[in-house]
Amino acid sequence: MANLINRRESISNSLPKGTNMSLNELSTEELVKELARRKSAEVGELRRQIDEHKKAIRELEDKIKGSVEAAAATRRGRGAAVSSLPAGERADRVMTALEGNGELNVAEIAAKVGFEGLSLKKTLDELVAERKIQRTGKARGTKYKLA
Repeated sequence: MANLINRRESISNSLPKGTNMSLNELSTEELVKELARRKSAEVGELRRQIDEHKKAIRELEDKIKGSVEAAAATRRGRGAAVSSLPAGERADRVMTALEGNGELNVAEIAAKVGFEGLSLKKTLDELVAERKIQRTGKARGTKYKLA
């Protein structure tokens, strides 16, 4: 009962100024209808806000997903095609890159052959082991040339 009285006061406070209606003139049924109308309006507004937030979240998730995919593609870069290249093809590309160019470092070779990373390192190591190319220097100063 106290709850209904509090609601009546809430409703009476929200009635437009100049309304000459006292709380006693409002029936319980009218109060319940008004409360249901207000509750429905509030729920509708909250649902609208929730839908806006869900949309914003989806857009952010798509943006993040796109960024992650783009970063993965960038990381794969030229290396993505490496798995489709047979070892012999990679070795031929390295040999061709070194012909007439003297000594090249790994970055220069990578730019010429179109692949990099572990595939390039493995190919260079195999060619050195087969004595087709020579490795000189150490660490960042490492260079390769035809044997």
